[in-house]
Amino acid sequence: MIPTGIVSGALLCLPAVVVTLSLMIVVSRGVRGLRRHRRERLVAPVRGLLMQLLCAEEDEQSELLSLLAGTDRRTWTALEPTLTALLAKVSGAARTALVRLYELRGAAVDAVGDLSSFSAARRGRAAQVLGQLRHRPAAGALCRLLADRDCEVRLAAARALGRCGDPATVPYLLESLHGPRPVAPGVVTGALVSLGPEAQRRVAAGLEHPEPLVRAVAIEALGATGAVSQASVIARALREDPSVEVRIKAARALGRLGMPDGLEPLLAAVGRSGPAALRIVAVGALGSLGAVAATGRLAWLVGDPDPHVAATAARALLKLGPAGQAVLRAAAGDRPGGPAAAQARAALDEWEVGGARHDLRVEVAL
Repeated sequence: MIPTGIVSGALLCLPAVVVTLSLMIVVSRGVRGLRRHRRERLVAPVRGLLMQLLCAEEDEQSELLSLLAGTDRRTWTALEPTLTALLAKVSGAARTALVRLYELRGAAVDAVGDLSSFSAARRGRAAQVLGQLRHRPAAGALCRLLADRDCEVRLAAARALGRCGDPATVPYLLESLHGPRPVAPGVVTGALVSLGPEAQRRVAAGLEHPEPLVRAVAIEALGATGAVSQASVIARALREDPSVEVRIKAARALGRLGMPDGLEPLLAAVGRSGPAALRIVAVGALGSLGAVAATGRLAWLVGDPDPHVAATAARALLKLGPAGQAVLRAAAGDRPGGPAAAQARAALDEWEVGGARHDLRVEVAL
């Protein structure tokens, strides 16, 4: 039991602690406000020049670029957050002008130097700037940051590599998915997708990686970039890969690609012996594939014991157009009390209400 004196002393100290914390919050907000006002005061004289630069024609930009690039260090430091935000928002001539401004200022060179800074904040900010500038010469240094001790720096480096557009960085991005300091799969996938079609061959090489997560991310990126030339490789992964997660990603990717190579492995994947999650995604992919040859198998699956598989099959038939709708109407009138009839009627009713708004894709949380 705690002595009464100690409890009384703690209660007496509590108001003082509350007052101290309140003062700290007020002081912290005040300091932030002063910094913001100071930054705005420094930027105010050049803000108009920046707006003129963004609106100027190419032959009118030289003088404005010289004036902005020649600002003192304090003003440039205050202006840089605004420039970084603008780089993410503007395009065309305005973006080209901002990139030229950074080059004249030597900011890209400074950012490359900051990638080796002791400060995680500076490393992360440098990676962000280089990504916004799409500074491909920095790709090698950014790859090294994929193993940085700071998680946020690793994320910034991965995003920057996606923007830099160098296909040679694909193996480094894939390797960053595992190990003691991994990068989040969603960020790596986004970076691989941003690299575009030029990187598809290297991404497909990731399907041979021993780590299932690497193979899964590689397939997801190929599906998202419309890598139709890799459809046969993805189909082989659906048939042969030992990881259920990888096979699910492969089934979804084949549905997105819409290539005939996907029909046979998808039909095999919907068999009742397979995992439920894989069957659901494969059934949905058959609908997205739009292959009338899958009508018979989908009609059979409308009566599947798994209600999720059955419902997905019914909606997949709707994606096949008049032929699929005819199969559903026949199923709705057959054995009115049976599960297939109920699923068929539900899909037809939903279609009549929603019309063309149907979206077949069934997302499975892995």
